[in-house]
Amino acid sequence: MKPDNADTAHVLMGQFSQLAKLDWHKLTKWQLKASEVRVLVAIKEDVDPEDGNGITVTALSKRLKVTSPTVTQMINNLIRLGYVSRSAHPSDRRITELSLTAKGDEIAREASEAFTRMFQGFIDFLGKEQSEQLIRLLGQTFVYFQRLSEEER
Repeated sequence: MKPDNADTAHVLMGQFSQLAKLDWHKLTKWQLKASEVRVLVAIKEDVDPEDGNGITVTALSKRLKVTSPTVTQMINNLIRLGYVSRSAHPSDRRITELSLTAKGDEIAREASEAFTRMFQGFIDFLGKEQSEQLIRLLGQTFVYFQRLSEEER
C-alpha cells in the first residue's frame, strides 16, 4: 500500500465497519431472520405460479450464493413455521421442490415491496447520478474482493 493511501484506507475500513454494525441481522417485523425473508423472496421470484413447479434446494442455494446445507436449515424452519411447502416434482419423484404457502407468499410480497421502497428512498436521498456512481463502485468493490478471495485460496 502506498503511504498516501494509508489514511484513505483507514477511513474506508471505518465506513465498511459502520455498515457491518448496522442491525441487518435482527428479527424482521415477521419475527423471521433477514436471511429467511430473503429465502422467501427468492422462492417467490423464481417460482412461476402458472406452471406450478417449485425450486430445488440446489437452485435456491446457487441463486442465494450460499451452501445447500445453509439453505436446508432455513427451509426446514420455514416449513415448520408454515411459510414454505416441500413436494415431489410431478415428472421426477426423486426431485424435491419448494414453494411458498399463502402465508409465505404474503410475507415475500410485503418484503419485496418494502425492499423496493427502501432503495427507492435511498436513490431519492443520493440522487440518480450518485446512485449510478455507487452502483458502479459497488460492482468494482465486489470484483476486487472476489479476486482477492480467489488469490488467497
